[in-house]
Order: sequence, then structure tokens, then C-alpha cells
Amino acid sequence: MLPVDLQILKYLLFEKPIYHFKIKPYLKWHSYEQLQNNLLEHTQGEGLDQKPLEELDFTIFDLETTGFLPEIGHEIISIGAIRLNGLHACRREKFHQVIRPIRPVNNQTLKLTGLTKERLKNASPFIDGFQNFMSFSEGSVLVAHPAKFDMRFLRTMLKRWKLPDYTPHVIDSQLMAQWLLPNVRHQLDPLLKYVGIDKRDRHHALNDAIMTAELFRYLLSRTIDQNVHTLHHLNQKLAQQKKAKQK
Repeated sequence: MLPVDLQILKYLLFEKPIYHFKIKPYLKWHSYEQLQNNLLEHTQGEGLDQKPLEELDFTIFDLETTGFLPEIGHEIISIGAIRLNGLHACRREKFHQVIRPIRPVNNQTLKLTGLTKERLKNASPFIDGFQNFMSFSEGSVLVAHPAKFDMRFLRTMLKRWKLPDYTPHVIDSQLMAQWLLPNVRHQLDPLLKYVGIDKRDRHHALNDAIMTAELFRYLLSRTIDQNVHTLHHLNQKLAQQKKAKQK
């Protein structure tokens, strides 16, 4: 693999113009216009920040991507998500969407994610896949581990497709773990082992979302035990944790 600086140069000089040329036909699709309007009309949800955590809907999601740097053209190739109503597992719903990339996917990524060239070729384009995810997660608070990576990827992809920004309520479960379990490594695998959650095959978006959802339920219960009962209060705690980490 090329060094990052050469990847950036390659993307800017050669791949970015080709990428824009390849997505141009999609910009005329009705679904593109619909997604554009939905993003413009999207709101965080009135009153969610003061609603009891036990009563909130959460969408715990995970992305599989072709790399770690969306700024140089890496893409989302699948989204997995679990929707929970507070601590009540009986309200759990599943979502899995494979997304057709614009650029070819290398064999290493295919092997890691278990996806095939044929499945990616027959998958939905990003605009349809993301619209389906928005519909699934509507009215909920998003949760990811770590949220900074996943939200950066989503927002960069939207910008690349010349679409409006996406600004839902988001919780970073990794930051929650750093606050609540300071003596445990905050990556997903050590946390799963610590909490005693059965491990599924990793690097499959739905599997990772399911495991993160189980971890989040545990962290949410610990949060309530800490006398934190609203999203607003939780965000304050996580902001303090983030600030302390940066010192």
C-alpha cells in the first residue's frame, strides 16, 4: 500500500475527478433529490435531550469501509444497525445494508469483511443505502464505537456526493466506556471480554452493531446508576471526559 501522502496526491490528481464523473448520473435520480430534501428537513428531534434515557430510542450502528480515510476517497461498503428502546431488548430491530462502491475494492478488504465483488456489484448505491439507514434510525439517538470515526465517514461521504450535512443526536459509546470503565482498554474487543458479551465474527457491520448494542445496554445501565438520567446530562458527562482526556 502507498504511503498516506502519496495516496492523497493520487486521489487529488487522478481519482477525485474520476469519482465525481462516475457519481454524476446519480445526481439526476429521483432518490437523490429525495435524500437531499430529507437531509434539509432533518432535525435532531424536539425534546430528546431532556427525555429520560430509559425512554429514548437508540440506533447503534457500525460501518464497514474500504479504508480509514474518507477524505482520500475511501468508501462505505456496508452499514449494520440495531435499534433499541432504552434498556428494553424486546424492542430490538435489525438493519443491514450493503452499499455498492464507486471504486474497486481490494482483495484484503473483501477477505476482512466477507463481502464479494458480486454482492457489491449488485448492492444499492450510497444514496439509496443511506436513505434506508435514515428511515430506519428516524427519531432515535445514534450510537457508535467510536462515533467520531463513523460520523466523520458519513459526513464526508455526503459532502462528496454534494449533499447537505447530517446532524443527528450522537453518543460515543467508546467515550462512555472511558468514563465508566477507566481501567479497561476502550477498544471494542477488550470491552466485550470484560462485560462477558459473546463474540461474533468481527468486521461484519451487523455483527459489530449487535455486539456494540449489548455493550451499550450495559454502559447505559451503569450511566443510570450514576444518577445520569437524560441525554443532556450524559452529554455533559461525556464532554467533561473528552476534555479531561485532552489534557
